Amino acid sequence: MRNYDLFKWFAPAALGLSMLCPAAALALEIIDYTPSSSFTLSLSAGNPNQDFGTVHIQSDSANGWVLRVRSIQRGKLSHSTHPSAVPYTLTVDGLQVSSLASGDDVQVQTASTLTCPPPTGCTLPVRATALASDIAGKPAGSYSDTLVFTLINQ
Repeated sequence: MRNYDLFKWFAPAALGLSMLCPAAALALEIIDYTPSSSFTLSLSAGNPNQDFGTVHIQSDSANGWVLRVRSIQRGKLSHSTHPSAVPYTLTVDGLQVSSLASGDDVQVQTASTLTCPPPTGCTLPVRATALASDIAGKPAGSYSDTLVFTLINQ
C-alpha cells in the first residue's frame, strides 16, 4: 500500500469580502487541485453548496484507491487573530464528507464508488457550505483552514 500526502489547501476568507483561493497544486501527478477564483462568506444567506474548485485524480493502481481528506482546523474556518471560527461542511463530487471535527483523515471516495481510469483519471467538484447562523456575529477579517487530501493506492 502506498500513501501520499498530496495537497495542503489554505482557504483564507474575509467576512463580507471576496477571498482568493490558492494557486493549483500538483503532487506526484496523482492529485491536481484547481481552486475557484473567489469565495465570499454571506452574512445574510450563508454559503450553501458554494464552489471551492475541483480535484483531479489519476491513480495508477490496478487494485483501486481511497481518497481521504483531513481538516487541520477540524472543519472550521478560524479567524487569523481572534478566537472566532466558522464551521462548514464539505462535499466532493456531490457526496457530503463525514464530519471533519476530529482532525483525522475522513474517507471521501473509493475506486468502487467512482472509476477513474488511467491515464485520464477523473475530476471531482469540491464544494462547501457555511450557514448564515454560523457566520452572524463573527468579526470581519481573514479566516482559514488547511485541508490535506490523501490518495491511498490499494
